[in-house]
Amino acid sequence: MSPEDWQRLAPLALVFLFFRSLQKFIRENLFLFVGAGAGFAFLDWLGPRELVLAGAGVLLVLIGGSVIYFRRFRFRIEDDAVRVRRGVFEKKELRVRFARIQNIQIGQPFYFRPFGLVRFSLETPGASEKEVELPGIRRELAEWMRDRIAERQRPDGAQAPVEVATGDAGVAELYHATTGRLLLHGMASNQVWVLAGVVAYLASQLMHRFSEQLDEAEMLVAGLERFDNGWLVLLGGVTALLAILMVLSAVISVLRYHGFRLEDAGDRFVARHGLLDEQEQTVRREKVTGLMFRQSAVGRLLDCWSLAVRQTRSSDVEEQAERGGFLVPGMARRQMGIASRLLEGAQPPGDIQPISARFRRLYWQRGFILLLVVLSVVSFTWYWGHWTAVVSAVTMPVVLLALHLRYRHWGWSRGDEVLWVRQGLLGQRIDGFRLDRVQQVRIVQSIYQRRHGLANLQLVLPQGSVTIPFLPLDAAADLANEAAYIAETALDHRV
Repeated sequence: MSPEDWQRLAPLALVFLFFRSLQKFIRENLFLFVGAGAGFAFLDWLGPRELVLAGAGVLLVLIGGSVIYFRRFRFRIEDDAVRVRRGVFEKKELRVRFARIQNIQIGQPFYFRPFGLVRFSLETPGASEKEVELPGIRRELAEWMRDRIAERQRPDGAQAPVEVATGDAGVAELYHATTGRLLLHGMASNQVWVLAGVVAYLASQLMHRFSEQLDEAEMLVAGLERFDNGWLVLLGGVTALLAILMVLSAVISVLRYHGFRLEDAGDRFVARHGLLDEQEQTVRREKVTGLMFRQSAVGRLLDCWSLAVRQTRSSDVEEQAERGGFLVPGMARRQMGIASRLLEGAQPPGDIQPISARFRRLYWQRGFILLLVVLSVVSFTWYWGHWTAVVSAVTMPVVLLALHLRYRHWGWSRGDEVLWVRQGLLGQRIDGFRLDRVQQVRIVQSIYQRRHGLANLQLVLPQGSVTIPFLPLDAAADLANEAAYIAETALDHRV
C-alpha cells in the first residue's frame, strides 16, 4: 500500500489507545475522587460487588471508546502534509503541513518491539500537546515519513542532511549520558518531591480512613517513648523515606533515559533514549528558540544539570520539560559547552551581572512592616507569647533568607547575540536566547523604581516571556532598544 493512500493503524494499537485512555481517566479523576477523604467515604458506602461492577463498567467504557477511535482513525501522507481523520462521537479531519512541524518523535514501547511497530508523533509551534500521534505503524513507514518531512522542510538548493540511522559515521555525537549521570539526574530531579507529596497524601488519607480503629497518634507516641531519643528515631525514619524516594527517582530516570545520546544531524538534532520505551526525538535546528539550564538544590551538591531545548509554545505556562520536551539529562558543568552547537553563539555565561540591591532592600522592608503589623495585632488581641507571634517571629528569618537568596540568583549576562538570564532560590535556572528571537519588549516601572531610576525589563519570546527586574533604567533601555533593533533587522533579512 502506498503511503499516499488512506491507512489504518495496526490492531496492536488498541493496547496503546486503551492504556492512554486509562491513564487520562486516572489523572483527571483520581484526586477529585479521593480528595478530602471523599473517596474513602464512597468506598465505605459501596460493597465489594458494587465496586467490582463500577470498575468493570469504567473498563468497558474505555475499551469501547478505544475500539471506536481505532476503527475511525485514518491517515495518509500527501506531498507536503500529513492528513488525519479521527474521532469517537464526532469525526475530525486534521491537515498538518511539513513546514510547520518543529518536533518529530518515534517511540517504541516494549510491547511494540516484537512486531516492528512504533509510535509516531508530530508537534507544531503553538500547540500545547502533540498535534498528530500515530500509534502502531511500521518502523519503516515512520522513518520514511521522518526523512520525507526533513526533505520537504529544506530550502531549495540546501545540502541534504546526513542520515540519522544509528551508527552512521556522518552523525556528530554531542553528548552521551552514562548510567552514573542518569542516576544523579534522578536523585537531583524535582520528581523526588512529587513522589514525596504523593506518599504524604496517600498516608494522610489512610490515617484518616483508619482513625476510628487505630489511634495513630497515641501509637506513635507510645512507640517513641520506648527510646531515649524518640525524636531522633522519627527523624531517621523521615530521612530513610527520602533516601528510598531518591533511589526510586534515580531508577525511573535510568529506565526513561537509558543510553541517552544527543546527535547533530546537520539541519536537525536527534536524541535517542529509553529502556522500556525506546524513543527518538528530532527537532529542526531553525526551530530552536532558546535554551534553559536547570539545576535543583540537590543538583548543586551533585554538579548535575539538565538542559531543555526551547521551542515555540502556546502560552507562558512553564510545563516541566521532562513531559515530552526535548531534554538533555545529567549534565556536568564542564559539558555545558554543547550550548554553542545547539544555538548559534550561545556560549555558557561567564560573569553574571547582578540586579540592583534595592530589590532585596525593598522586600526586606515590606517583610519587617508585615511582621510589625502582625505582632501589633497579636499584642492588642491576645498576648506577646501567643503562638501566632511566636510563629511569625520564627518564620521571619527564613523569609528574609529566602529573599536574599532570590536576590543573589537574579542576574544577566550579555554575549554577542545571546542574552542569558539567571534566577532561582535554592536551585537555579538559566535561560539563554538570541536577541533576534525577541517578539516584544516592555519596560515597567513601579513608583518605588521610578524614584530610584530602576525598571523591570520584560522580553516576550516564542517560548514564553523572560523578566529581568530592578535594572538601572539606562541599562534596561539600552537592552530593550538593542533587542528591538536586532529583531527588526533579522525580520527584514528573512523577508
